[in-house]
Amino acid sequence: MNKKIDHMFTMSRLLVVAGKGGVGKTTVTAVIARASADAGLRVLVVTLDSRPGLAELLGGSPSDGADYDGTMIQTHLGATKTGSIQMRTVTAGEALQDYLATQGLALLAKRLVSSGVVGVVASAAPGIDDLLVLGKLKHLVGLTGPDGDHDLIIVDGPAAGHAISFLQAPAAMAETISGGPLRSQAIEVRSMLQDPKKCRVVMVTTPETTPVNELIETTEKLTQSVGVAFAPVIVNGVDISLEVSSLVASGEIPDGVLGDAMRYRATRSALHLQAIDRVHEHMLVGSFALPHIATASLQAHDVVALADIMRKAVGEPA
Repeated sequence: MNKKIDHMFTMSRLLVVAGKGGVGKTTVTAVIARASADAGLRVLVVTLDSRPGLAELLGGSPSDGADYDGTMIQTHLGATKTGSIQMRTVTAGEALQDYLATQGLALLAKRLVSSGVVGVVASAAPGIDDLLVLGKLKHLVGLTGPDGDHDLIIVDGPAAGHAISFLQAPAAMAETISGGPLRSQAIEVRSMLQDPKKCRVVMVTTPETTPVNELIETTEKLTQSVGVAFAPVIVNGVDISLEVSSLVASGEIPDGVLGDAMRYRATRSALHLQAIDRVHEHMLVGSFALPHIATASLQAHDVVALADIMRKAVGEPA
């Protein structure tokens, strides 16, 4: 079911997780983070809007990752005990404050952020807030590596619609700004996005027609307009029961409600397989299926179980 895929934990320093709303993008962010840390990597998880639930999925408390410097949620993970998960939130206001501080304007930066000027500037110049955030991510990427603070950065990115404009922002700003430090920032960020060793996008979908359609459309747009590279697609919530499907095909099922339930699941399994086949047809980077977990609300232990499935399938980093 899963194609042979490159090692997604070490293929890039930055993984931006994106997908249509409702496909489980935040859950997948947590699973990749946990799997990477269990493989011995130091992982920084970045959320762009303090998305609720992510810290708890990683085994932390609701307030973890909300402060400026972030929160260390897990340590001593993996066979080598070197794996860890830190979480932090990056906003346009904080990114602007950091940027101005590097220009010797730290006091002005605090006043501008506290006065809400970022929102005004973003309205007047669409894309500048996204550029500021991406600029901060570029700075964090520069701190990764054996001698840096982290081995891998995973961003719980915007939903598919905003993901396109978010990643297009540097190219748009580079074209509209004639010169100065902002244009230089835009060019540098665009270069990072186009370097597969530094950045890749992890697209998330569910095995259904509409999400897969949006996946294909989004990847085409990002390839053409940004030139970003992709990691293997994560197909989330896959329910495939070959045993049930075989029983239904052979007619060896009971009458009544149980038989109806088995036929329903066999039909859903077939549809999920068809959706995965479509992903394979359109995505040359391969895909990985995360199984459906029958629960009203995923918990941290569910993420650990899913991460174990992913890590064993992908293997350990070289």
